Amino acid sequence: MTQVTKTGCPICKHYQFDGTCTAYPEGILFGFLAGLDAHTKPTKNQNNGIVFEWISPQAQKARSDEARAKRREKDRSTDYE
Repeated sequence: MTQVTKTGCPICKHYQFDGTCTAYPEGILFGFLAGLDAHTKPTKNQNNGIVFEWISPQAQKARSDEARAKRREKDRSTDYE
């Protein structure tokens, strides 16, 4: 069973922490990102069948920490170019 809340994409396992996700690699629709609309069915704007999949707060924190570390590493590497 899919759990959808009005907190938006940050609690979905597909969220990439930069306004994109595997369903919307070019940018998540505002209604989904803001939690105003539930993404329980693919939309006509998608090229895939990926929809909201809840992830536990603990797992999401781990993913967020990992994404933050990758951004820091990328920022450090571009400082020297």
